[in-house]
Amino acid sequence: MSLGAKVALSIIAVELFLALLASFIAPYPYDRIDLGKRLEPPSPSHILGTDPLGRDVFSRLVYALRTTITISAVSLGAALIMGTLLGIISAILGGLVDTTLLGVFSVVYAIPGLFIAVAVLLIMGSGAVGTATAIIITLAPMFFRLSRAGAREVLVKQYVEAAKALGASTLRIALNYVGRELVAVVIPTAIYMLSDAIALEATFSVIGLGIPPPTPSLGNMVAEYKDYILAAPWLATIPVVVVALTIASLNTLAKELAREFSIVIEVA
Repeated sequence: MSLGAKVALSIIAVELFLALLASFIAPYPYDRIDLGKRLEPPSPSHILGTDPLGRDVFSRLVYALRTTITISAVSLGAALIMGTLLGIISAILGGLVDTTLLGVFSVVYAIPGLFIAVAVLLIMGSGAVGTATAIIITLAPMFFRLSRAGAREVLVKQYVEAAKALGASTLRIALNYVGRELVAVVIPTAIYMLSDAIALEATFSVIGLGIPPPTPSLGNMVAEYKDYILAAPWLATIPVVVVALTIASLNTLAKELAREFSIVIEVA
C-alpha cells in the first residue's frame, strides 16, 4: 500500500471512530445553546470554538460525521445492490427485460444527477429519507451500467459457455462467475461513489434541501456557518476541510483498491 493510501486510510479510520463514538467523545450535547459564549474562538474548553448560538463546534462536528457517513453509506449500499442486481439480471436474461431496464436507466443516466436529486427532494421534502432516496436514484444508474457491461463480458467467456453446456443454472452462473468477476470492478467504484454520496449530501444541505437543523450534518454546518466566514472564519472552514479531506481520501483509497484488484486478476 502506498504512503498516500495509508494516510487516506488513517483519515477515514479517524472519522469513522469519531462518528461511531460521537455520543462518548462529544464534550457537550450538539444542540446545547449558550448565547453567552457565542462565536468564541478555539480554546481548551471548546477546542474548535463555538457557533452563533454558543453550541460547541467539535461536538456538532462529530455528530455531523455520524449523520453524513450513515446517510451516505446506507444510500450507497442501496444504490449498489439495486443497480448491480438489475445490471446482472439484464445481462443474463437479455431480450425484453434487457431492453426495458437499459432504456429506463439510460434515460435516468442522461439527465443531470443533481437535477433528478433536486426534483426528488422537492417531491419528498427535506430530511434523511428524502436525501437518501435522491442519492440512491442518482447513483444506481452508474452501478447498473457498470455491472451490465461487466456481466455481458463475462458471459461470453469460454468457461461460462462450458458451464452453460454442462447445465449450470442461471443462479449459479450469476453467483459463481458473474458476481465473482464483478467484485474487482464494483468495490473500487463503490468507494469512489461514496465520495459522490457525501458530496451530494453536502450539496443538498447547502441549498436547503438536505438534513434540516438542528440535526448536524457536514452539509448543513457549511450552510449554517458560511455567513460568518469573516467574523469567525474557523466555523465555515472546519466542515469544508473535513468534506474535502474525506472525498480526497476516499478517491485515493479507490485508486489503490483498483490497482490492487488489477494485480490480483493478472496474477490469477
